[in-house]
Amino acid sequence: MGILEGKKVLVTGISGGIGLACGGLFIDEGAEVLGSYRTMKPELEALGAKLFALDVNDRDSIAKTVKSEIRSFGGIDALVNCIGISAPEPLFAADPVKWENIIETNLFSAMRIMQGAIVPLVKKGGAIVNISSVFGIRGGIGQSGYSASKGALDAMTRAAALELAGKNIRVNAVAPGFIETEMTAGLDEKFREEAWRKYR
Repeated sequence: MGILEGKKVLVTGISGGIGLACGGLFIDEGAEVLGSYRTMKPELEALGAKLFALDVNDRDSIAKTVKSEIRSFGGIDALVNCIGISAPEPLFAADPVKWENIIETNLFSAMRIMQGAIVPLVKKGGAIVNISSVFGIRGGIGQSGYSASKGALDAMTRAAALELAGKNIRVNAVAPGFIETEMTAGLDEKFREEAWRKYR
């Protein structure tokens, strides 16, 4: 038996590199996994999770969709928020529209997903884990928008931890370093090499 036998976990952004890895590990440890995706991939079909599409650009439907999917799944014991995007550019040339898109996806989507999951979690307690980034703590060259969104996610996580502690819900953030995923594969090659050298 795995350490998560009998537990149910919602992993958002399960089609991304970190989300897919998290979903697979939870299943390996015996959990039932409910996963939201933006893009269907062959790896997802073989994962063994219950999947649903989630449009993070549809602000009005996110919390409602998450709550509905959790209800049909029979509740959850944990939420892992893995949704995130990046659009590297120097601060002096930063496009406000790109910034808005990054913050909308990385911060507001996480907030709305948490809103959809809180009521089901309150019924029996559980855990929320937001996937942040070292860039949210240390910053990153050419990553002002991404760093700002992840720093704000960390601050929201701390506030949520205080709010929900009395409801038996733990709220934490994990800040990975520079991970090889599709998102980082799209970064400028010189930037990737520098990031690998720094964070290795």
